[in-house]
Amino acid sequence: MDAFSTSLSQSKHQPLVSDAYPDKLLEGLFNLRTRNILCDIMLEAEGITFPVHKVILASVSSYCKLLFGAKTAAPGNQQNIVIKLNNVSARGLKHVLDFVYSNRLNLTLDTIEEILKAAEILLVRDAIKLCFKFLEECLSQRNCMDIVKITQKSGPQDLKQKAASYVGQYYKHILGNHRSLVELDKVALCTILDDNGIQGYSELELFDCTIRWLYHDENRLKDAAEILKRIRFCLIPAAKLQKCVQETSLMKTNLQCHRYLQEALSYHSHLYAQPLIQSARSQIRSITDHLVILGGRTKDNRICSDVWVADETGSCWRKMGEMCIPLYHHKVVVVNDFVFVIGGQHRFEANGKQPSNEVFRFDVRNNSWLQVAGMLERRTRFHADTVLDHIISVAGGTIQGNLTNTVEEYKPVENKWQFAAPFPVAVADHAGAVHKAILYISGEIGDGVTLKDIYSYLPRLQRWIVNRAMTFARCDHGMATIGDKIFCVGGRIHSFLLQSSEWVHVNETEYYVPGTDQWTTLKVSPFNCCQFSTSVHNSKLYITGGGSLHQMMKKDSVFIYHPEARRWERVGALPLPLMDHAACTLKLCDEVLNKLKREERVHPLLGSKKSSTLKLLVTD
Repeated sequence: MDAFSTSLSQSKHQPLVSDAYPDKLLEGLFNLRTRNILCDIMLEAEGITFPVHKVILASVSSYCKLLFGAKTAAPGNQQNIVIKLNNVSARGLKHVLDFVYSNRLNLTLDTIEEILKAAEILLVRDAIKLCFKFLEECLSQRNCMDIVKITQKSGPQDLKQKAASYVGQYYKHILGNHRSLVELDKVALCTILDDNGIQGYSELELFDCTIRWLYHDENRLKDAAEILKRIRFCLIPAAKLQKCVQETSLMKTNLQCHRYLQEALSYHSHLYAQPLIQSARSQIRSITDHLVILGGRTKDNRICSDVWVADETGSCWRKMGEMCIPLYHHKVVVVNDFVFVIGGQHRFEANGKQPSNEVFRFDVRNNSWLQVAGMLERRTRFHADTVLDHIISVAGGTIQGNLTNTVEEYKPVENKWQFAAPFPVAVADHAGAVHKAILYISGEIGDGVTLKDIYSYLPRLQRWIVNRAMTFARCDHGMATIGDKIFCVGGRIHSFLLQSSEWVHVNETEYYVPGTDQWTTLKVSPFNCCQFSTSVHNSKLYITGGGSLHQMMKKDSVFIYHPEARRWERVGALPLPLMDHAACTLKLCDEVLNKLKREERVHPLLGSKKSSTLKLLVTD
């Protein structure tokens, strides 16, 4: 075979493609349908018929393929078969058929609903996708309500969320204008009431808006229970429930609505049990968790009662208020957005001979404090955590500076503390974290020795178990759970182990995987501190404040550890140097956030502290 023949043979395996052919084909098919040539079936909507080719529609829609197959199975002349389509407009059907034959879909906000409905009934998926793409591109505050309604049943989740976001931005105008409010449809109103990020309206004001909407049209009253279940009645103070809500006739005549009211009144009457009797009507309207710092001691060992809240970056802080009393070496736990401040010391006393057993509960719903039952023992330098909605306090220092191994359990429903299985040893300055409803305690000082033991507590069995010990003995360290790992950070070790006359920092970070009972050591952290606070915010580990043994001073640094990137980042500074403070993350209601903003405008230099823009990055 010569070279030309070989080349020709090879070219047969490389088919050529015409870029113009698809358009030519569609143009030819469109002309055939327009002139009713070779059309073999008719589609009818609103009395208007459209000749089409079965094979064309069957190729773009599995629904049409099955439909035509059922209608044309019988022998005989099939040229005049007419298929009537219910709930489809002639205009919508025409646009969808034009798209099938031309790949062009002419959409406007006036016709989109009709076209989308026709496309959905015929199951022309490409047309449906174009409809939703058009809605997303056209989305604005002006039409967001209409788009929410259109996408409620079948729209893609991303588009639903974007439309709901626009509604959330626009709701103040809607609720503040009576005409706009009463012209809402049911879906749009429910979208507003379901919004966790709604701001500027109290729950009572949202209730009033809903009542006005319902009474504007008597036909709406049949949906009262379905709509009012979105009002979070438990967030309305008891006095206003009785004075304003209870006197509304609808809340008396509609049985289900009356139950909502009774549920809220019962919620307020069971003051101590509130953290555990949660429902959809008691959840805070908030979409963002905030990092909060409480108490601690600062320069000259002044004991603080300040409560500070950070922005989303952890670099800007505002004073949110004050605790009932100044505290350090205390613990803070959160149960369903109720903050419990437990134990600690009121006055500075180096040997910890004056601990407290008092417990205070902060309710972010109304920015109020409540003193609840105190622990059975006074504690400082201890650990407390939440396990299965109960609070567990473990060991620590007690009166006269003695160490204890007792464990107490607090049940909010009963407002009562009781002793649980004692810790294996009497210790203090330990740390803990919860993983899958199991409490892990690591490191401590016991009998004057810094330990590296780790124990886990099984609450249902009331039993402590010994786990694989840490690589490094440490105390006054941090411990936190992120995903399937428990991180141990920083701390210090007693000189006895190192034959030195001083305490020294433990700079290594390590993490424990409970599933494998294994520890892994990471590289040295960028800070030399102990007695800092540890918390998890947005799946990142936050280290705030602490004390430096080398510099003999308290620190105001804020560090973040990114677990996936194995990277430390310094993001700023606390409002003041702190150690032996407590930290937690929680949702804050609109009332608290607005108060912070108002105070910052009035006292711009006192309300917040912004960090330096300098950042330190350290990667493992």
